[in-house]
Amino acid sequence: MAIRTNELMEIISERTLYFLNDEMDIQVEEQEMNLVPGHRLELYYLTTLLTVGGGINVNVIFSYEQRLIEKMFEIYTEEVEVLPEERLEYIEETAGDIINIVVGNSTADFKELEPINLSPPIMISEARNIAKSRSSEFFVNYFHTIHGSMSIFCVGPKHSDGLLDLSDSLEFKEASPGLEDEDEIS
Repeated sequence: MAIRTNELMEIISERTLYFLNDEMDIQVEEQEMNLVPGHRLELYYLTTLLTVGGGINVNVIFSYEQRLIEKMFEIYTEEVEVLPEERLEYIEETAGDIINIVVGNSTADFKELEPINLSPPIMISEARNIAKSRSSEFFVNYFHTIHGSMSIFCVGPKHSDGLLDLSDSLEFKEASPGLEDEDEIS
């Protein structure tokens, strides 16, 4: 049995909400789940990408505003002495650990699937956006906190056997107007 992307987005979003609220003590004030129109995905300051393979083949992307990932870093490393020259490396490691923890814990909810493989996370610093091919779709959930915002994206092939059409079971509104229709990475 395959998992629908709306189910994947809901599971990862629930795990992220739990992680932020309960593990990091960062309260989420608002969430916005959307289907991203156009071909361009706008990113925040630091972005991590992880591929979920096996029973589902989707890229999961967490993107953080600078002040939020710095707050998460401070909480995550509060008992660790970090030298100033190591700060950026530890911030990136924090982002990589968070996506591993959240997505890894989410796989426990994929019981009916064949074994799941997770790639090591890739960190992308200060990229402005990513473009997608016309054969893929981006689904997003924005989390807004007093410390800043983050977004979660699920990226997969458009309507592959109907399994990535999450618009049929969730109410979506269009994300940020003004996304361009170019296929390039900035």
